[in-house]
Amino acid sequence: TESSGINAEYGGLLGVLHKQLWSQETVGVDDLKEKWGQLSLPAERLDEILTLGNFVANVPWLKFLALSCTSLESNLTEAVSLLCKILTKDAEGGAARIEYGLFKQLYTYLAEVDGNITEEHIESVIAYLDSDAAKGEGMIGPANFTHSFCPKLSGQ
Repeated sequence: TESSGINAEYGGLLGVLHKQLWSQETVGVDDLKEKWGQLSLPAERLDEILTLGNFVANVPWLKFLALSCTSLESNLTEAVSLLCKILTKDAEGGAARIEYGLFKQLYTYLAEVDGNITEEHIESVIAYLDSDAAKGEGMIGPANFTHSFCPKLSGQ
């Protein structure tokens, strides 16, 4: 579909933006707006993400990136999968694994922003994935959280 092509392009541009900004824990809004504009990403999308995250002056980069993925994908699982693809050190097309501690931090943040996912559900996802992470040398990826036995990230 046309929108999935736009989403794939946007996801690729988020990856470019991450390569430019990953070394910074926080990014100034003006710097972020400048880099966002240089990639010809839609200004209204940036404003939506800044509003959703209550980001004002200094933007926590990884939280911003995580919210950017949710603004692009139709559900939390797809958003977290995209986030893993952007953040992974695995080869492109590989397992897209990230450090489990980072996964827990970003998934918990996105679930809390979502507002419809209970604390108990978040804990059940984390409890399920704890053993996968232990077996996977502290790494987790889409294959783990999309497994049929894993509770759905969205709680639905």
